Amino acid sequence: MKLHQAKHPLDVSVCDLAGSTFDDVNMAGTTIHNANLAGLKLHQVTLAGAHFNDLLMSGVVIEDANLSGSRFSKVNLSGISIDGCNIHGLRIDGVLVEDALAAYRKAE
Repeated sequence: MKLHQAKHPLDVSVCDLAGSTFDDVNMAGTTIHNANLAGLKLHQVTLAGAHFNDLLMSGVVIEDANLSGSRFSKVNLSGISIDGCNIHGLRIDGVLVEDALAAYRKAE
């Protein structure tokens, strides 16, 4: 099925849309519930104001992303690697990470 320049909401349920492509699509306000998005590739996507809840995201790769102003709560961050990132103002449990890293490096 192909939709082109359509401007109406869709109600899609119990469907297999594996291998689908969405290009230049406005999905603002869309709700995705109980979906398998394994292997999903997002490129040049705006997720500002998005809310993620009860997700399995192990093995996710996030590159060239702006997460400024985001909040992570009750998230399993074990085994995460953060490299080459701007961490200015990043706090973990109220502790400024830049200060913690400076203290750690000084103590080495």
